[in-house]
Amino acid sequence: MLRPKATLLAALGLALAAVTGADAITFQEIARFDVSGASSDVASPDFIGNNPSAVAWDAGKLYVAGFVNGPASAQSAIIEVTNAGSTGANVATFSSAFGGLTTPNTRGFSGLDLENGVLAAAYDDGAADPNGIRAFNAATNTQTWAKNARGGSGVAHDPGFASVDSGVAWATFGSGRRSLQNTATGADIYTTANGMIITDFGGSFWRDLDFDQSTGDLYARRANDVLKTTRTGGNSGTVSVIVDTNENAPFVAGQNIDFMATADFGDLVVYNDRASTLGGQSFFDVVKVIDPAGAAASALFSFTYGAPALGVGYYDFDFDTASQTLAIVDFSSRNVHIFQVVPEPSALGLLVAAAMGCLGRRRNG
Repeated sequence: MLRPKATLLAALGLALAAVTGADAITFQEIARFDVSGASSDVASPDFIGNNPSAVAWDAGKLYVAGFVNGPASAQSAIIEVTNAGSTGANVATFSSAFGGLTTPNTRGFSGLDLENGVLAAAYDDGAADPNGIRAFNAATNTQTWAKNARGGSGVAHDPGFASVDSGVAWATFGSGRRSLQNTATGADIYTTANGMIITDFGGSFWRDLDFDQSTGDLYARRANDVLKTTRTGGNSGTVSVIVDTNENAPFVAGQNIDFMATADFGDLVVYNDRASTLGGQSFFDVVKVIDPAGAAASALFSFTYGAPALGVGYYDFDFDTASQTLAIVDFSSRNVHIFQVVPEPSALGLLVAAAMGCLGRRRNG
């Protein structure tokens, strides 16, 4: 029969083996921002639309853009969450809304992306619009340029390939190419006619896109599927479908994606598997994490402030590499969740410390 100390050591060994052998990645909620105040009063100076639809986050700044989901047209706009440095469950405080546009019902912003002080935004009112793709100075929240386009397919900062052909990238319905604007001026670098091919010619109902900032590889949502373009040059790449959901749902908005360069678990991609607009969808069923080849990763989203209510499966994401944090905006609950990637060594360290503490108490008891 094992003595108490030996029993504890044996249990510790089994626990350590389980932790070190596990592939589970834990995303621990460290902050939550209720942004419903920006969608409750159409007359308010911080009104962004009836629901939040897009998020941008760099651990210092948090932006949210909106979607009109009411009985009539209204303004959709962008706000900065000014208490974004807080932890815990918070009622968000806002800047005044900016970039506002009169928007038809069931339309609005499809994406935001923040990089090096430049906030890029994609806006969709159902057709090409003079403000379809825009850039804002994040220091002042003022617009620097606009591109006439239908911005229904997200927007992202393209690092280029070996620093060649970087800029603000976007896609649009009906084109199988990545368009590219000069980050500073908005001038065309590549258009829907000559940009990098990002489709396997299976369709072009683009919904969102993001880039691996170290390689320039592109990850995109074509309807509910996930495609990857492995970069071979500034304006070239090899396309593959890495997730075929078998429920393409080309007319469902809010199918989003984000690339995550994690320090402890390597490169990952997060997306929402949204095949319908019906209510009753669970966050835990919809939000999925994969590796760059499309294989499912074991991911645990741990909610400190209560699990989210069932919704319509509409989420947007932005991962900040420097802080290893992920922002997720929930269209239905009107919350922004900030998750910390839990480092693998920390889990081991806590386990060992707890076990050693138990041993010490046994020795002194």
